[in-house]
Amino acid sequence: MQHRTTVPTPTGTAPPFAPPSLGELLTEWAQHRAPRERAAVAALVADRELLDRDEIRTALITKQDGHMACDWARLTRRHVLVPDLSASDRAFLVLVLAIAQRTAAPLGQLDTLGQHRLTLVLRALAHLGGSDTPAAGERA
Repeated sequence: MQHRTTVPTPTGTAPPFAPPSLGELLTEWAQHRAPRERAAVAALVADRELLDRDEIRTALITKQDGHMACDWARLTRRHVLVPDLSASDRAFLVLVLAIAQRTAAPLGQLDTLGQHRLTLVLRALAHLGGSDTPAAGERA
């Protein structure tokens, strides 16, 4: 006769540890950076599309002092080499890079962004201007 032992299941235990997302890590890094970089990171994280692309992560993400960080200069050099970026993707990246690095950006591409990305760019620009009010087209 075989004897079975049962192990009681603990109750009230915490769910398994989930590591922070890339967006959370970059947001944490940006808290110690210039306002323009915080605004650029916030726009990228809120976009929820470009950071999912391997080519963008490879060009942008680096480690600094053991933490995830953004290498804006490297992304500036490499984003033109990323295949299959839509006009909206490319315009959004150029505008985010301009915000992060204080460089000129072609505003003629704003019409390719779509409502969501346009709102993110306007929110980032409003933040840089010292405004916490919602950007145009954004619900309060």
